[in-house]
Amino acid sequence: MPDSQPWYVVDTNILIDFYRGDLLDALFALSAVFLAPDVIVAELGEPDGQRLLAMGLESVSLTGEQVMEVVELAAVHRAPSINDLFALVLARAALLLTGDGALRRLAESEGIEVHGTLWLLDELIRLAIVTPAKAAECLECMVRHGSRLPEDECERRLRRWRKR
Repeated sequence: MPDSQPWYVVDTNILIDFYRGDLLDALFALSAVFLAPDVIVAELGEPDGQRLLAMGLESVSLTGEQVMEVVELAAVHRAPSINDLFALVLARAALLLTGDGALRRLAESEGIEVHGTLWLLDELIRLAIVTPAKAAECLECMVRHGSRLPEDECERRLRRWRKR
């Protein structure tokens, strides 16, 4: 994989948010390598894991040593889920993209850089991949479809993006 591009490990909820916001094409337009543990790709129904692979998502199988690390983490932490722990272990050499609170807290405690849906939307605007108006429309759609994003942060962005 090219060293010039950042590596992003993507958790399920990010992929679902961007699917529901109809922004998967924009997400994969970012100049980054998107990775997901194979267990996460296999669990996806909507969006379909195979569709995401065709769009550029890379499915990664963890090594035996990494799987043992997942097992050890699961013995100590009730949350996040096993699949989330796969993402955490994979993200040790990358940036983790998740909206899961338990996974975010554990990753940060382990020194892993973590961002979520709102940060990605900010990046898409900053890089002129989407307009602020389009980001606002898509964020509203994500929220309507049950995305668990912080309400105050969403409102702040919606106000700012609508003013542009």
